[in-house]
Amino acid sequence: MNDARELLSSRTGPKTMSFDGSAGGPTTQETVAALAYVPHGLGHELLQTMWWPESGQRRREQLRQAVIALVAPEFTRQMHELADARTHFGIAKASMGWCGGMVTDAQRGELRRAEKALDDARAAAWPNNTMEQLGVLAGAVIAEMVGACECERCGGRKVVPDPAGAGVVNCGDCGGSGWEALSGRKRAGAIGADWSAYSRFWRPVYEWMLANFRAAEARAARQFSKALTMGI
Repeated sequence: MNDARELLSSRTGPKTMSFDGSAGGPTTQETVAALAYVPHGLGHELLQTMWWPESGQRRREQLRQAVIALVAPEFTRQMHELADARTHFGIAKASMGWCGGMVTDAQRGELRRAEKALDDARAAAWPNNTMEQLGVLAGAVIAEMVGACECERCGGRKVVPDPAGAGVVNCGDCGGSGWEALSGRKRAGAIGADWSAYSRFWRPVYEWMLANFRAAEARAARQFSKALTMGI
């Protein structure tokens, strides 16, 4: 997989010749043709941004649109859930002792449930200005991906032997990503936030974006590698 990415990064013109005179790899034209078979979307744009920066610079608008297409639906879903939770809490509160009647245990129970649901929705919701900060967040996530090193413990395999002897389990050091993670303080600095703000507000957004960016780029890299293997 890394070979395919490195090939895209190098993008040599003529085929490299080995000592025995045989061709050492695909030409630039063959490499670009294989890239064309990667479906358009976030993975396609990340593959170019990370491994073919010259093309990535020309496709900044396509990358922007792909990032928005990923994040906006999740942000909207969270906002809808928060609005619904507020509405239900307001209804439960207004129903307490309706029209001067006695407050019942059922009403108290419903209010407690509605309040908990509202607290949970607030805790899960990303900051209100997430979409305004999307460019900064995306830039920091991509920079982390570009500079990432394989996890030392699992060697990038994402799993380690189960201490209990039952097969394998996700690597605890990298969280099953296969990559060494930046510290929270470095991530905070990358998005221009202090540690407290990152830890309280931005960490869920950042980690969600990082996981989805990595998954999309990995899918695109597999598709690109397959196209190269098939000689497309």
